[in-house]
Amino acid sequence: MQNLNLYQLERQRRAGPQKAQMLLGLGVLVLLCLLHAAWQGWQLHRGGQSLAAAEAAAQEQETLLAAAKSSFVEPQLDDRLPGELAASETGNRQLQRLIAYLRVLSEQQSAGFVAPLTALAEHHPQGGLWLNGIHLQDGGLQLRLQGRSQNQQLLPQYLDALGRSPVFKGREFARLDVQRGEDQLLDFDLSSRPADQEKDDE
Repeated sequence: MQNLNLYQLERQRRAGPQKAQMLLGLGVLVLLCLLHAAWQGWQLHRGGQSLAAAEAAAQEQETLLAAAKSSFVEPQLDDRLPGELAASETGNRQLQRLIAYLRVLSEQQSAGFVAPLTALAEHHPQGGLWLNGIHLQDGGLQLRLQGRSQNQQLLPQYLDALGRSPVFKGREFARLDVQRGEDQLLDFDLSSRPADQEKDDE
């Protein structure tokens, strides 16, 4: 009989990374940690520089603020200012009223007096009648004519001609006085206001 040895010694197989691989991985990990630490240090250095610059700027601003506070002088209200302001406002109001009054007078003189005087000149007869006085008030609204005439017919003709003028058209006169003088000339006084009002104005 032949003896068979069925028992064989098997070698144990090793599993997992080899020692060289582990050393290589450890070296790579250390390198990554060093790189990360260097980057963090650089960031920390930049942050420190920024912080130092900010602190220097803040210190400069505080220095400027302290200098401004030390040189600041609080303004004091002058007790005379309210009275002077009130006086100036009163003067301004008076000037405004004066300007408005002068503007009205200018408009009356430019528009109120020119048209009546032009109409009187255009319709004045060639001879035999003349005016001694022309009184215009209220921008030409109030009119008084004083004069003399050689012929009693010239006065109605003159008044009729004035009535056809656009300036005097529709205007009514309150008084007409006619008297014959010692030289036989007719003295007339034509007014748009009654005699008692004219005496009060005089």
